Amino acid sequence: MSHPDALQQATERLDSAVDQLERFLQDVFAQPEQNISVAALQEQLRSLAEERDQLQRELDAERMRTRRLKAANEEVSGRLEAVMGRLKDLIPAVPG
Repeated sequence: MSHPDALQQATERLDSAVDQLERFLQDVFAQPEQNISVAALQEQLRSLAEERDQLQRELDAERMRTRRLKAANEEVSGRLEAVMGRLKDLIPAVPG
């Protein structure tokens, strides 16, 4: 999965979780006489915490991937610069 796709999917899941929480809270506050149980609230909180933890793990993985890509980019750039320098030394100077 590509970096933008993973972030897009994580963002969509977060948006969905927030929407779900908003709907749940609207139900709770719209009908206070229903006496939403503490257990239901705790289950909702547990579910959101699990989703948050999963998103955090994915974000950490993407950050690690980004660091590895940056390091690889720097290494390749350094190698290319070294090769270009050697090639310049090997090519005879053209009189101007």
